[in-house]
Amino acid sequence: MLIKDFYTINDLIFRGSGFDAAIQLNPNHEVYQGHFPEQPVVPGVIQLQIVKELLEEVMQTKLMMDNVIQVKYLIPITPNENPELIFSIMNKTVDENTIKSTITIGFNDLVFTKARISFLNIS
Repeated sequence: MLIKDFYTINDLIFRGSGFDAAIQLNPNHEVYQGHFPEQPVVPGVIQLQIVKELLEEVMQTKLMMDNVIQVKYLIPITPNENPELIFSIMNKTVDENTIKSTITIGFNDLVFTKARISFLNIS
């Protein structure tokens, strides 16, 4: 985990070529002192890092983001109001070293972030 104690994985549910990961944010993490003290928001780059870490955990390999094809931050994630998130990740294998992932970060009826990213297997 790049940022220690930022989140915990509560559950992984596998489906087809992907999975859903239920995570719990730590709303007291020191990151929020700088982003932002009065209104904490999960930084977009950390959302993408969590995706990478979840994929590495599930695939049991080291990955590198190759291409962030598209990212849409639709609603800010505030850890005090939305400490639980579902990362839905669907994967398509391009070749033996490359996968493309379609990601939705949400909870219940809220969709916070949508992304399409390709990753290279660097193990």
